[in-house]
Amino acid sequence: MIDTANLAPMAASLASTTAAILVGAALLEAILPWPARFRLGATVPLLTRLGQRVYRPDGSPRQQTQAGLLALLVVWLPCAAGLWALRNLSLSEPLFDLLFLLLMLESRPLRELAKATRALATQETQETLVVARLQVAPWLRRETGTLSVMGLNKAVSESCVLRLVGQWAGPLLGFALAGVQGALLWRLTQLMNQGWSPKQPQFAYFGRPAAALYQGLCAPAILLLALPLCLSQLRQLGSRLRAALHWPYPAMGCLLSLLAHATGNRLGGPRYYQGQLVRFPVFDAHADPVADSPLRLLHLLLLIGWSWLTLALLLSLLELSRG
Repeated sequence: MIDTANLAPMAASLASTTAAILVGAALLEAILPWPARFRLGATVPLLTRLGQRVYRPDGSPRQQTQAGLLALLVVWLPCAAGLWALRNLSLSEPLFDLLFLLLMLESRPLRELAKATRALATQETQETLVVARLQVAPWLRRETGTLSVMGLNKAVSESCVLRLVGQWAGPLLGFALAGVQGALLWRLTQLMNQGWSPKQPQFAYFGRPAAALYQGLCAPAILLLALPLCLSQLRQLGSRLRAALHWPYPAMGCLLSLLAHATGNRLGGPRYYQGQLVRFPVFDAHADPVADSPLRLLHLLLLIGWSWLTLALLLSLLELSRG
């Protein structure tokens, strides 16, 4: 039994726990409107320009890779030092952590993208298809000029899933493991991977260090998100994951494969990058993606993520009540 006289101190103690900060930041990010120009995603063009100034087009692949590693450190170290100084000067560390984590999270734009794509894709006219292609072009590395309605739904579905891992689940896990520095590392790496994507010819070698670090950091977050899906597909798990191992980033491929079969939406397949056809594995399912597929996939992943957050909060509450 919980003593009612201790409820107020317990609530104060709970509010300063890692689980409460995680839940509070995720909840605020989900309901508060946030102008696009103030989101961290707006820094990607700045990072791209930084990479264009630093990388050496006349250098060997090894030199370009070394330049990419150096650029990663140049961006990360000052940000980490500045964050450490600001946190030490803050009057309330839990409040600082909450506001900082709120800045790191970015799931709302993905939901807005999925809803906008659904609104345009359901009309299925040539004019709305052109508008939809232009709308999703900044979110995708692949060429969008020849995408059909089905291809558009598939591309947005994959992009929403992969971005949610990097700009929502990853920072939350990073904060749970290493506080604000962990959340900063996860999100900065995701931004640098976007700005210096190896899919762009100029960053084919320069962007490899950031891409490798990003995939390594995403792996534990993907494991947590994929675990409930694995439990529901145990009998076919081997066949589900076999094709995923041929995805350029196997961990991401595993998550997409499990989601494809959980929702019945076919994902993967060929796509064009800078005029070159690249064939990715196909995660076969019952049907092709439809207009509401991106939103369904996002809701499923967010449901899994919120289940983990709720479990962490309940465990923290249980620990406080016993103490």
